Amino acid sequence: MTPSLALELSANDAPGKPEVSVVVSTRNHARYLGDTLDAIEAQSLRDLELVLVDNASSDETQSVVRDFLDRTTRPVTYLRFTADHGPAVGRSAALERARGEFVAFTDSDCVPSAGWLDAAVRAFAVRDEAVGIVQGRTECYEPTSPMFSHFIETRRFDSSFSTSNVVYRRAALDGHEFDRRCSYWEDTDLGFRVRSDGWRVAFADDALVYHQVVPQTALEWLLWPRRYANWPAKAARYPEFRRTLFLRLWVDPMHAAFDLALVGAVATALGRRRVGLALLVPYVVGFARTRGLRGRAPVAKVGLHVLRDGVAFCALVAGSVRHRSVVL
Repeated sequence: MTPSLALELSANDAPGKPEVSVVVSTRNHARYLGDTLDAIEAQSLRDLELVLVDNASSDETQSVVRDFLDRTTRPVTYLRFTADHGPAVGRSAALERARGEFVAFTDSDCVPSAGWLDAAVRAFAVRDEAVGIVQGRTECYEPTSPMFSHFIETRRFDSSFSTSNVVYRRAALDGHEFDRRCSYWEDTDLGFRVRSDGWRVAFADDALVYHQVVPQTALEWLLWPRRYANWPAKAARYPEFRRTLFLRLWVDPMHAAFDLALVGAVATALGRRRVGLALLVPYVVGFARTRGLRGRAPVAKVGLHVLRDGVAFCALVAGSVRHRSVVL
């Protein structure tokens, strides 16, 4: 589909093709977007353009963008839709306008380091022309974060191809766009389709982007793991996705430990107390190592985390049934 545009603005048009096109899709992230735009302006790589897509934001996004357009020296294209069509449609519209030899994606709650693009482009150059995708490292923007919050960390290639920090060779994207049917995994889907064309993937540790700590309500935090429902879809469509899973079945070791604890609870209820306690140990140890009990109300913290892990388990089971591909 072709979305209807409410507005299209350009600033600092430059002749020829830039080395890198940076694509950012945003909706109601005005509180973070200024930091993202300033970080793109501050990139040490000079030959770039920005294509910014606004999915009908209802906050102060337009004001933030207009302020940036008044002071930036970079070529910028700003697209604003009349309705929210989702990030997949927005990024695909940006791809149609991107002219760079490389296309870099970051999100409007991210802050790229000044050397982000230099490091990513260098990662293409030091390998070979078969590399079509470079995924960079993503870290939390703050040294500490509240319990009820969301952020992304990526410290190795994880097959997510997350648009928080990924760069494509433009030639690798020919004939491709984001699939809007892959809700919350359109970036993963695109990456695997490009890889299936024969392009290789590299991970660049020094291509660093920071992810903002996005506060959530307690309910939003508890329900956030519902997004795991699409993980079985990834495994069903792209079997090689399982290589990034723990023992090719679980999202990570803590998910496996939680499932063992559930089996332990059933064993305890059936009178097999020793077996039940033994199966509970991995979850208790993992909880202590990865989450801890610091802060106020540790008992409540444990209870909330158990509930959240339960939401993730139910989402994964539902997704596994729906897509006939088991991921837990």
